[in-house]
Amino acid sequence: MNNVIDVETYVPQDRDKYFFDANIWLYFYCPIGNYNKNTISKYDGFLKRALSNETTIYVSSLIASEVINAWLRLDFNILKRNKTVKNHYKHHYRASTYYHSTVKDIKAVFNTQLMKISTPLDDRFTEISLPDVLSGLDKTDFNDCYYHHLAKLDNLLIVTNDADFAELDTRISILTANQKLLNGN
Repeated sequence: MNNVIDVETYVPQDRDKYFFDANIWLYFYCPIGNYNKNTISKYDGFLKRALSNETTIYVSSLIASEVINAWLRLDFNILKRNKTVKNHYKHHYRASTYYHSTVKDIKAVFNTQLMKISTPLDDRFTEISLPDVLSGLDKTDFNDCYYHHLAKLDNLLIVTNDADFAELDTRISILTANQKLLNGN
């Protein structure tokens, strides 16, 4: 059974190692997400507490990829809905000034904010059993399965708002404000 803990009440311990899921980074830094301010404030409060202790917040290349791709897709979908760009992501959006402007914003966030408070993490692919990761695909997506195994291997506490993390039992600690996770549903 995973250890699911309320992010609002958890007191960071010195030397804790955190792995923030992509949704948390998007809450903090993606200005176009229109995310619930109450949810963001819960994670922001935790981030401030974690940074005030001797803790480490890790980010992997897979998380960076998820954040960047989600941010760009969100921007594309907003522009497409407003009919600012045509429907084709690669041909229309990526060739647009909107795309290049958003990429510039993303680079600035990663270079001046996100990577200033986090530490790159080797994803340990050679040490994680791919069959074990793939066995969870009937319950959740590949990345979430992979993060479970990475957290277990590196003794990381996962900070997420994604209810899919309840689907896998890898005996890890999950910090969340998501009531579905907290209630065990």
